[in-house]
Amino acid sequence: MIFKRRNKPSWKVRLREALLPRKGWSRGLEYMGHRVRRIPDTPHKIAIGAAMGVFMVFSPLFGLHILLAMFLAYLLRGNVLAALITTWFGNPVTYPFVAAGSLKLGTVILGNTAKERSGDSVMLLFEHAMGGIWSLIKSWFGFGEANSDGLSIFFYDIFLPYLIGGIILGAIFATLMYFVSKPLIGIYQMKRREQMAERRQRRLQARQSEADSGAQADYPSEKPE
Repeated sequence: MIFKRRNKPSWKVRLREALLPRKGWSRGLEYMGHRVRRIPDTPHKIAIGAAMGVFMVFSPLFGLHILLAMFLAYLLRGNVLAALITTWFGNPVTYPFVAAGSLKLGTVILGNTAKERSGDSVMLLFEHAMGGIWSLIKSWFGFGEANSDGLSIFFYDIFLPYLIGGIILGAIFATLMYFVSKPLIGIYQMKRREQMAERRQRRLQARQSEADSGAQADYPSEKPE
């Protein structure tokens, strides 16, 4: 292929680029905003899709953010592509703040029914939950007994407060995304239409000028003798 890279980057390089892009996260955010603005749809539908992408970033259902954001955008008749693009707000830089904020808020709302955990404790509960899921799967095939202790603790101390806090924070940031992005997209589209109209007018004038020049060359004016 003509545009195929000769030297494919290794998985280490790809991981480093995902965590620390060479051009910076601000460049990535700027590019994402540019892509969202140029989607050929109404500002309302694009803003709805963008809001659903941001909303799902706060969900504890990791691995399903893109599919769920696109599904919600489809249900609300928003732009599915905008939902897909704005799930990029969930990245290695923002996720620690999203998770901490969602867990903290959910724990406060649930009160004594959930315990506030440190980062190491959360990771340990994740490991126990994965172990519980694995033991449950093995038990289906007759290999050992299911141990759901880790799953129950994980659900009540991590997943449930994360879900409740994430829904509230996600709704807040999704609402902000909608009301901020909608007028900005409308202004961008209006300016873009004006620029395209100006370019079309310039092309028509250039063609008219070429046609007039050709007509003068075909019918030169007579010189006096």
